Amino acid sequence: MSNHIGHEYNRQQWDNKVGQLTVGRTLNPGVKLQWLIHSWHTQPPTMAMAYRISNFPKTTPLNHLLLLPHEFTFLPQNQNDAAPPTAFSTLPFRRLAPAPPRTSLPAAVAEGAAAKVGKRRDIKKILILGAGPIVIGQACEFDYSGTQACKALREEGYEVVLINSNPATIMTDPGTADRTYVTPMSPDLVERTALNLAVALAESGALDRYGVELIGAKLDAIKKAEDRDLFKQAMSNIGIKTPPSGIGTTLDECIQISNRIGEFPVIVRPAFTLGGTGGGIAYNREDLVDICMAGLAASLTNQVLIEKSLLGWKEYELEVMRDLADNVVIICSIENIDPMGVHTGDSITVAPAQTLTDKEYQRLRDYSIAIIREIGVECGGSNVQFAVNPQNGEVMVIEMNPRVSRSSALASKATGFPIAKMAAKLSVGRPQLALSLPLIMWLLR
Repeated sequence: MSNHIGHEYNRQQWDNKVGQLTVGRTLNPGVKLQWLIHSWHTQPPTMAMAYRISNFPKTTPLNHLLLLPHEFTFLPQNQNDAAPPTAFSTLPFRRLAPAPPRTSLPAAVAEGAAAKVGKRRDIKKILILGAGPIVIGQACEFDYSGTQACKALREEGYEVVLINSNPATIMTDPGTADRTYVTPMSPDLVERTALNLAVALAESGALDRYGVELIGAKLDAIKKAEDRDLFKQAMSNIGIKTPPSGIGTTLDECIQISNRIGEFPVIVRPAFTLGGTGGGIAYNREDLVDICMAGLAASLTNQVLIEKSLLGWKEYELEVMRDLADNVVIICSIENIDPMGVHTGDSITVAPAQTLTDKEYQRLRDYSIAIIREIGVECGGSNVQFAVNPQNGEVMVIEMNPRVSRSSALASKATGFPIAKMAAKLSVGRPQLALSLPLIMWLLR
């Protein structure tokens, strides 16, 4: 680290030091340095500095471009990447003001979050239904979420029993649950994906027969979100637009709905499926027949939604969490780079959303909070998907998933907020978002 060992630099001192470097002296006085990152999460504190170099001819040799002290190095650069090079170094660092002690939250937060509900002590044992086989649309993000749930619930002192049909998962590793059963998942031996299975077990009376309670998303909330007709009615109740559509349970009904919409393409969305299974975009009558037959077969309730296509509209997702005291928070906004027409599971996504105006974002935020309350997800995480017309800003809700999804896994990594872990803890009454959100973000600072 050369002659700077033993010295400490705050942000202003470091900028002054970099400003004294001889930049582009020979070839280009207009070269700019852009500060990229800093960090002080080490003991002793250090500053990890990166400066991006811009405004210089691509043919300029780096050794002529920037005369750096020898503690700097250039990060490796892909020759196929046109991004400017980055110079990197670390130096001892101190804050301009001392960090607050990590002992307690601000008094106002603690006062405002006095617990209306506490940890549930009537529950001793919790059954977790695993992610099942690794297939497209039902893959590692559910294994990740289930693993986090197992760990979180065991931290709270509950006995966790796991059933999963796939032994090749992190969830089934020894020590993740108190007891693990690797068995086919069917209604008799516990079946399908966990969300659909929960509905099947409840409707068959198995849950009542054995005194089992669903925690997190209740049965009514699952039905209301996953049943296309009930969801459309719920959105109408709170005045949120959905695309013109109809519900079909037979091929003839699907064709009649398409005729009523009046134009192709139309989108086919089966109820109670994951990752777009059985759905698609029908550009003509032949496509419609093929997709509807596949969708009706894939749907748990033999039900598909036929809706007007919003091809070309911008697509956004919001990750929402709610606790038992009715605190609701938006964890993350996600923007699909590809427009409507490309399934969100196939699209490149960016978090947070980049092209929303503040007015549009606040509208999506308000809609998401209203939706999670109307659907009735009492606690835990949900994913709400919207389409926004790029011409006039018109907003329509596409669907809502009353569960942790693949987008939740992305949002967790993008924000540092452990959505799956928090959803599991919220389902047993603790901690409240009013306390946990400031605490987690405070510890991650």
